Amino acid sequence: MSAATLDRVISEVIQEAFQTITKSLDEAQAEALRVVSTALDEFVRERASIEEAGRAEREAARQRILSTAEIQAKNMAIAAVEEEVGRVFEAALSRLAKEAEGDGFKQVMDRLLDEAVRLIGKDIVVESNEKGIEMLREIVAKGGHKVKITVSDKPIKTIGGLRAISADGLTRFDNTLEARLERLKQSLRSEIAKMFLRKE
Repeated sequence: MSAATLDRVISEVIQEAFQTITKSLDEAQAEALRVVSTALDEFVRERASIEEAGRAEREAARQRILSTAEIQAKNMAIAAVEEEVGRVFEAALSRLAKEAEGDGFKQVMDRLLDEAVRLIGKDIVVESNEKGIEMLREIVAKGGHKVKITVSDKPIKTIGGLRAISADGLTRFDNTLEARLERLKQSLRSEIAKMFLRKE
């Protein structure tokens, strides 16, 4: 799998996520309108029962009911978005796991190793799954890195990618596919929050 293929897969995942999230937000908005409508009906019934009370009490009851309905609607929308983001990323992990099994993934591992070397900037020990260890050994054997790279013999649990630790053990960088997607998930949540705030 080439670096371009990895970027394409990630781009497709993000595009799918935005489409799915937009649909979820629209559905959540429709549900929110239904909840608000129900709350207004409830308000009308409650107003009839307190008609004898003062105007201030009626307004307070209306505000209380509407606020509760708005909070409930927002919570439902957030839950729907979070559920959809989780589903999209599970699908992405499944696709990436298949790609990581191919021989073309060696180019991606080379790029992930370069990122780790750049970030840590000193001698490192790298870990990966069994197939990743084989790829890393081939990459390291070619040379060309400005630091000493030791490939750990002990496989880690990952679908692909690597984890790098400085030789002194002080610096760690998780560049597994799962960690990279998790970092994307955080930024995607931020984007969704911005979209959600703009709709209000």
